[in-house]
Amino acid sequence: MMRYNRIGSTRIMASAVGFGTCQLRLVPEQQAIDTLKRGFELGVNLVHASPDYEGADELVAQAIKESDREVIVLSQGYGEMRHFEYLFESACRKFKKRKLEMFGIGCIDDREYLGEDVWGPAGMVQFLLEKKMQGRLTGIYCSTHGEPEYVARLIKLRCFDAIMISYNVLGFHLLSYNPEPPKKFEDITQNSEHIFPLAAKHGVGLFIMKPLAGGLLCKSRAFPPHHWSPPEPAKLSAMDLLRAILMRPEVCSVIPGTASVEEAEENALAGHPPHGLTADRMEKIERTVFEMKGSLCSRCGDCDPLCSKSLPISWLFRDAYICNYPSETFETLDRLQYFQLHSGEEAACESCERVTCYCTHGIDIPAELIRIHRQMLRLRDQGLLPANPLKDRNPLINGKFPVKVIRHHVPKTLHVSQEDICRFYLENAGKETWRVPGLGIKQNGLFMCIFAENRLVQRVPLRHDVGPGERSHFSFAIKAPRREGDYALSFILLPTTGQVLSRNGTKVFGSTLSVTQSRKSDQSPILGKLYACTKDIISNRIRRSCKIKR
Repeated sequence: MMRYNRIGSTRIMASAVGFGTCQLRLVPEQQAIDTLKRGFELGVNLVHASPDYEGADELVAQAIKESDREVIVLSQGYGEMRHFEYLFESACRKFKKRKLEMFGIGCIDDREYLGEDVWGPAGMVQFLLEKKMQGRLTGIYCSTHGEPEYVARLIKLRCFDAIMISYNVLGFHLLSYNPEPPKKFEDITQNSEHIFPLAAKHGVGLFIMKPLAGGLLCKSRAFPPHHWSPPEPAKLSAMDLLRAILMRPEVCSVIPGTASVEEAEENALAGHPPHGLTADRMEKIERTVFEMKGSLCSRCGDCDPLCSKSLPISWLFRDAYICNYPSETFETLDRLQYFQLHSGEEAACESCERVTCYCTHGIDIPAELIRIHRQMLRLRDQGLLPANPLKDRNPLINGKFPVKVIRHHVPKTLHVSQEDICRFYLENAGKETWRVPGLGIKQNGLFMCIFAENRLVQRVPLRHDVGPGERSHFSFAIKAPRREGDYALSFILLPTTGQVLSRNGTKVFGSTLSVTQSRKSDQSPILGKLYACTKDIISNRIRRSCKIKR
């Protein structure tokens, strides 16, 4: 049975394991809903969703409706106050609640950095405190990637019932970076040593994000890495890593990103007995993490000013990690992409005659940069890197809906009736907002329509509105035809008015899908014939048996 913990000083009981939903934009809608429902069946009653997760909150609402269970949704807001207030009311409507259990301020340190009204007399904190007084909100939380000193100040203000911070046994995660002043490096190790006990002292609940380091600690089941960064694959399980964190009594819930039924089961069961880990399992985690730190860059930035060729070392590592781990949903800024920072075909370290860089954590920087450069070249040749508008001359596709294809994955070969996932990451390059298809007769909406041999076989709705210059994913399953052969596929953005599909759209991509027989039939024709003969014999015996009974 799932373990439940009290959120701070509130009366809300949350499951020890919650689900993050940021990755749901990368999977088909049905897979996302099935993932959430499986978690609910195993006792998960806490889900973190944000309006900028490309429709994830709508999927959460649908999963809750289909499962008919009580679920605490950690919704959050940001932006100007009018928009922040709108997001609060929108969450109430989506989850059909007049009173929300929790609502928060997303990345509060970023809100302050961007000059948004967080602490003013009519700001975000005051708005949420008033909602509590009005009986429309039970608990207030915020998320932050700030340094430990900043998090400590948030705790001592006594405005928040809970705070969401990063922590894992590795001490950093996939998105870690060295920020420019006045921001400071997110020191996850210090979170454990100083923030955990301080939060317990002040009765503030702790939600833990990045508990698996964004996929660095163990391979994602939903999104296996293209190349595993540590020299030897880590044999750590998500269940053990989550349980290791839950051994800390200050932690209310760990919230790993979860995007498949298999991940839902493994993650959720970390909150079931037996609680804790045996000494040998803890020793295995500690030994593996020690080895990983010798080859994985934490992106602390200490080495950045030391390169004799003026390369931003930590940023090269960061983008290489993000590109190698498709589980990460946040993209690198165009100006910070790997080949924008390192333009040569040969790794700069291979021709370096004056090595001045060194790592305080013991990483062989030149050797590791040469290794990841070769990985990035392979990813580029395989078409697995996002397009960079700063370098690519003609990424724009004109049409009814001007669009830039930033990234795509379309299978080239499938077996008969086999399914695979297609993904498109698109930028709205036009002047009009792309709209989610609605139910109204006059509601215009946008679909990704898939044509095979000029015949419409599937249409996939846009999951959230996308303004000019914004980007969004289309993720969906495609099933191969039941006959062998080559099929011409076209992927076209088409609008609707009500239920009527327009013919005027924009072709985003075209490819050929080769459909072959299944491997079993190809590799074992004798077994196939034997199966057919056996089937005929059994069928004849059944017929004779039926005649005898009659």
